[in-house]
Amino acid sequence: MDFDLKKYYYKSSDIFGQLPPAEFALINKSIQQKAIKKKKLLFKQGAHPAGVYVLNTGKVKMFQVSGGEKETVIYFYTAGDIMGYRPIICNESHPLSAEALEDCTYSFIPRTTFLKILAASPSLSNLLLENLGHEFSVWVNNMSLFASQSVKERIAMALIKLHEIYKPEGGGLSVIQLSRSDFSAYVGTANETLVRLLGDLKRKGIIAIQGKNIRILQMNVLLDIIS
Repeated sequence: MDFDLKKYYYKSSDIFGQLPPAEFALINKSIQQKAIKKKKLLFKQGAHPAGVYVLNTGKVKMFQVSGGEKETVIYFYTAGDIMGYRPIICNESHPLSAEALEDCTYSFIPRTTFLKILAASPSLSNLLLENLGHEFSVWVNNMSLFASQSVKERIAMALIKLHEIYKPEGGGLSVIQLSRSDFSAYVGTANETLVRLLGDLKRKGIIAIQGKNIRILQMNVLLDIIS
């Protein structure tokens, strides 16, 4: 099949940078620059949203806990992505938790300030609506595939998306640095099944594994698996 990654992985555009100068100035003067350590939460599922987050460096996993302890990883955010605005707009609690996969820096806009700026900026409303629409389409496409694919196909798809997420800024080969527990929670399978199927891909020379690090050696084979 003709594989279109944009259907399954969406990268936020620079929303605030696209605003007219006067509206950008309103945002810019309220932004707080913050940092968070690896494994710490930016926000927690069920919590009242405190504000909007724009990731400057690092990676964040979005996950949901159900049945008391079972964790499902829904999505990954990287530098430039915006998080946390949807529950503010909808006046809801956070449906997911956000945890730093590595040390991160981010820009933070408090909830009350964000709502005031949103009310005064039609441009921001339109840009956020467009961003939300793209994210929703990606999540629907991923859920549809998740329901129809085998575990092997889901792992191949995850590797393709993770390659994009971990791609170096200057280009070159990605080194996917994701714990096996996060990986298995992302594809919806047991750790033992994930390790076995990754081992099969390694023996066939499709990927290389060193510790928890994974490199894709034959992207075309992964694409064939999901076709």
